[in-house]
Amino acid sequence: MYTMLIIPFHSIQRNYLDVIEAAHDEAASYNATSGSSISRAYRGKPTGTSSSNATMWTTKNVSMTACGHPVRNNTEVVSIAGVAGGILAFIAFILRIIARMKCCGGEFGVDDWVMAVTMLLTIALSSLSVVLADTGLGKDIWTLPFNNITRILKIYFFDECLYLSILPLTKISILFFYLRVFPKRSFRTAVYAVIGLNVCYMIAFVLISVFQCRPLNGAWLHWDGEHQYQCNNINAQGWAAAIFNMALDFVVMIMPLRELYHLQLSLRKKLLVMFMFSLGIFVTLVSILRLESLIHFASTDNLTWDYVQVGYWSTIEVHVGIICACLPAIRSLLTRICPNIFGDTRAQTGSSRSGGVSSRLESAVQKMDNSSHLDLRGSR
Repeated sequence: MYTMLIIPFHSIQRNYLDVIEAAHDEAASYNATSGSSISRAYRGKPTGTSSSNATMWTTKNVSMTACGHPVRNNTEVVSIAGVAGGILAFIAFILRIIARMKCCGGEFGVDDWVMAVTMLLTIALSSLSVVLADTGLGKDIWTLPFNNITRILKIYFFDECLYLSILPLTKISILFFYLRVFPKRSFRTAVYAVIGLNVCYMIAFVLISVFQCRPLNGAWLHWDGEHQYQCNNINAQGWAAAIFNMALDFVVMIMPLRELYHLQLSLRKKLLVMFMFSLGIFVTLVSILRLESLIHFASTDNLTWDYVQVGYWSTIEVHVGIICACLPAIRSLLTRICPNIFGDTRAQTGSSRSGGVSSRLESAVQKMDNSSHLDLRGSR
């Protein structure tokens, strides 16, 4: 009796595994011959195939489950990067606003209003990280309901536009800060030119991102392989945006160094001020780390898993940029609260001045942003 039961069971088990193996081989053959519509879209090729990606992922989910493959879950990384970084950036922004209040000797400027807009967009970006994690970003694509995959890609589409707006706006805020601090005409002309470049960057890459697929909904529907969409080479698009952004970061970072070098400060204080203005190097380092994650963009089929690294580095890059842009104001506030600890970078005046000072320069010094406390009387 026992033998009669066990033999059919083994027969059923073998047949079941044979079906799974055949389905798995069919999916592998499909990938090898035509490639999924996901990777084709990222290489800029038309999507739409005779075989559905949805069917392929269903088959893979069955085979992975039957073989006891562990279920991977990296969703916490997505939400933590968004929430923790967003909180730190928001705290930095609030401290910046406090430093600008009249009671603290500050004054609001265009740079602060630009940063306020940037912060609003960043709050949206950080909040969407939680939504993405709850929807399944950080899990293997074959474990997710199909509606979740579409929703993740749709949210990611808007995330891209926010990201490509926040980065140049952060730099524009820093550049307007330069205009408040440095009065020299040639320097100000250069600053306006770089502001123009950042505006062009934002408009160009946001439009490219919005129209990455034709029709537009191909950006979040191309994954299923059941529709015809023509998409840009999104991987190349991501690399181009990253490289141009890093170049602009570098320009913004080195612009004030020559002006700062001529400040009438002791060497120690001068180096301290130059370091404060060069904190953008940390944003550049994060951008470089993000570039490594873009490599997976070229051939990804498991997008809900492979997007995680790109996503959290992009989020960290945004948050670090805002924090660095707010640090001069934060230091000013801390200097007022704890002058013995944080010191004062104001230069000595009086007989140590060299040469006359124009009335415009004096006015610039008096109205200068309190977040730096720099004496530019040595600047020409």
